[in-house]
Amino acid sequence: MKPDEIIEYLYGNEVKNIIVDCDMGADGDDQFALAYALVSPDKVKVLSVNSAPFGEDPASAASQGAIECKEIISLSGKSVPVFKGSADYITRTGKPVESDAALNIRNEVMKSDKPVFAVVTGCCTNAASALALYPEIKDKLIIVWLALDSLDVGAKADEYNYHGDIEAGKLLFSLAENIVLVCSGKVVAPYRKTKDEVDMLFPSANPLASWLRKRYREITWAKGLWDLCAEGLLILPDACRAGTVPRPVFGEDGMIVSHDISRSIVAVDYNDSKRIIADCARRINMH
Repeated sequence: MKPDEIIEYLYGNEVKNIIVDCDMGADGDDQFALAYALVSPDKVKVLSVNSAPFGEDPASAASQGAIECKEIISLSGKSVPVFKGSADYITRTGKPVESDAALNIRNEVMKSDKPVFAVVTGCCTNAASALALYPEIKDKLIIVWLALDSLDVGAKADEYNYHGDIEAGKLLFSLAENIVLVCSGKVVAPYRKTKDEVDMLFPSANPLASWLRKRYREITWAKGLWDLCAEGLLILPDACRAGTVPRPVFGEDGMIVSHDISRSIVAVDYNDSKRIIADCARRINMH
């Protein structure tokens, strides 16, 4: 799809087919983002969920993340399959990483009769590996990635999701035909929330909201609901601003060195955080 066609499809009324690819446990936000997608069947159909690697022990993180994803799905009353993500990073292996998650992306795309969005809210190892291992999926797969602080030349490579596996990010931008970049540095700041604020936003006694509040308090480093930015684009697109920009080109050090004007991508540089958070809270509290 051309970038303009992706934007038109994003803002259309059709229910979108999505794969949630999340680094569950890296912070306290993936839990809410996954729940938001699961309780929004009028907007998105969650085909499956992938756990993503993070930290110094990526294999363990992907395994534990898959367990937590299953717990949230059960609490939501849904039946959605979960696939364990990559056991290592492309930066460390020097090549795409085979995993259940990468194969799942391939299988979901191949059996779908319409485009599939892979909503990536951690490092993009699973998605980049899927594109490298299964190039037949590139035309129907749309990657929505929450990453990068800026698209300017000279932008640093230390944004969390990109820095987690820089070589995966570079591979993704070289291989993916369809990219929607939700630019972290432009949108995430308003999603910072304290534990008390999360309690106030999600006061419902239902099992899903209760579990989410408790888990947010358990994760001592949880500081915000950042990942709602990505799911919010698909669930409440009119709260977001998307446009086309030249594709960034990355150097050896992972920094942006130029732009390829012949291959544009879609970039989201603004969203209405109050509307998205309120919509998420309403749906989860009423579930």
